[in-house]
Amino acid sequence: MPMQEPPISIVSAAVNEVPHARRALIGAELLPAIMVFAATVILVVGMKIASPSFGSFNQLIAILVTAIFLVVASFGQGLVILLGGIDLSLGVVIGIGGMMIAGLTRGSDDALLIAIPATLFCCAGIGLINGIGVAVAKLPPFIITLSSGITFFGVALGLTAGSSQQPVAPALQKFMNTSLLEIPYPIVFIILFVVAAWLFQNRTAEGRKLYALGSSPGAARILGLPITGLTIAVYTIAGLCAGVTGILLAGYSSSATLDMGNALLMPSIAAVVIGGARVTGGSGIYLGTLAGALFLSTLSTVITALSLSQGFRDLVQGGIILIALLLQSGRLIVQNR
Repeated sequence: MPMQEPPISIVSAAVNEVPHARRALIGAELLPAIMVFAATVILVVGMKIASPSFGSFNQLIAILVTAIFLVVASFGQGLVILLGGIDLSLGVVIGIGGMMIAGLTRGSDDALLIAIPATLFCCAGIGLINGIGVAVAKLPPFIITLSSGITFFGVALGLTAGSSQQPVAPALQKFMNTSLLEIPYPIVFIILFVVAAWLFQNRTAEGRKLYALGSSPGAARILGLPITGLTIAVYTIAGLCAGVTGILLAGYSSSATLDMGNALLMPSIAAVVIGGARVTGGSGIYLGTLAGALFLSTLSTVITALSLSQGFRDLVQGGIILIALLLQSGRLIVQNR
């Protein structure tokens, strides 16, 4: 006899039970976030002791402002990792987003109403292609995102020669350098974005479905969850977040280059991993990702203040990912026992 799909009521009940089953793990998931937040404070205090000129109020505000790029980009990357995938096209999509907003506005604010939606649509479209490749064509996320990144980088490089010849719209530059009641607009944006991202990932039915899918694709299939649609949606959101990051980065830099997002690819992965998410999927909360993003942004500022090389920066970030993976491996062994 053909297998009948479970009734909708059973599926809904099973999905709604996901947060209840995870309540015992909430403390364990919060622990990495708390530890990373604490490590950020220790880093600032330690650097303040070593160099009293470090850690002024303006410098801390500057760290938060520059953290906006990683906070946004790592949310999309975190959703992909939640499903057990990875988005290696993120850096390229960020660069394309910056190049598009500069090229479409041509230094004028009049075109922003058209340029911003067009840029976000194209960046989300790249994520959509990635999602279709993973969910429909069943290609490994590593392969499809790497391939699409290389492909679109080549196309954009041929069209733009790698850098925008047009200035970014003044309104974007003003947004990244203006305050509201002495609070910079980027920090206000971070607060609003973090609240929305946290609510979506950890407090909505769709977020619970993502945890269920990441934890066990087989069980999610039996429950009747829309696996294909959820997967495509996640990669589309990742592309959209990369596009937003590219727009903000172009406004902050007052210019755009095709490779300006490459420096955010590894940190976007590191922020998710050190925040407690498992690379195999099904685990992690956005507060952990936020903690990882703030820590890495602070660490980047410290490395710059110490005049250390880019190679050392990459070494530290790679080491952090490795240590986080080793700690996760030990935690999994203990849980299995």
